[in-house]
Amino acid sequence: PQPAWPNESRLHFDISYEPVALADSLFVGSPNDGSVASYAIDTGKENWRFYTDGPVRLAPAAWQGKVYFGSDDGYLYCVEADSGVLIWRIRGAPDDRGRHRHLGNSRLVSFWPVRGGPALSDGVVYFAAGVWPFEGVFVYAIDAETGDVVWRNERTGFLYGTQPHNCEAMGGLSPQGYLLVNGDDLVVPCGTARPAVFDRRTGELKAFSLPG
Repeated sequence: PQPAWPNESRLHFDISYEPVALADSLFVGSPNDGSVASYAIDTGKENWRFYTDGPVRLAPAAWQGKVYFGSDDGYLYCVEADSGVLIWRIRGAPDDRGRHRHLGNSRLVSFWPVRGGPALSDGVVYFAAGVWPFEGVFVYAIDAETGDVVWRNERTGFLYGTQPHNCEAMGGLSPQGYLLVNGDDLVVPCGTARPAVFDRRTGELKAFSLPG
C-alpha cells in the first residue's frame, strides 16, 4: 500500500491492508486504487468491488449486513455487504466548504479526507474528516441505518494550548487512525499528537492536550 505519510515513521496507520470479516465474507480497503472489495472466505473469490474517488486507508466496519468505510475523497460510505450496492454516503465537510482538492501522494484528494474511523457502537457509526486543523476538522456520529447525522463537532480545529518548545499558540485536532469507543467516550487519534476524547452521546470535547 501507499501510506498517507511515507516519510513519517509515526503515522503508519495505513502501512498494510487490514481486512474485516462478516458472515462468510472478507472486506478489505485499498489505498492504491481507492476500492473496497469483498471476498468469499472459503474460496477467496472476489464477490464485488466498490470504487471511491480517493484512497481508502482504514479497514471498513461491518455490521448487520452493511459495510462502512471512509475515503480520501472526503466521504463516508455505507454499502450492502452482499452486493456492494451503495446505501448512503455522507460528506465529511459541510456543503459551504466546496469540493476543494489537492495533490496527495500523486492523487487528487479532498481537503477534508476521512482518515479518522470508522467505529461502530449501539447502531451509531463514528468518523472524522480533515487532517489540517486550520482548514477545519469535523467529528461525526451517524445513524448507521439511515445515514442521518446524530451530532457533528466542528469546533476542534482551533484550540489554544502548549505547542512544541513550550510555545503557547493555536492548534487543533488532526484525526488520523482508528476511532475507539470506550464506554461513553469516543477516543480520536490525532496523528503525532495525543488522542482527543469526546462524549460520544453529545459530541462535546472532554479532553485534548497539545504536545508540549
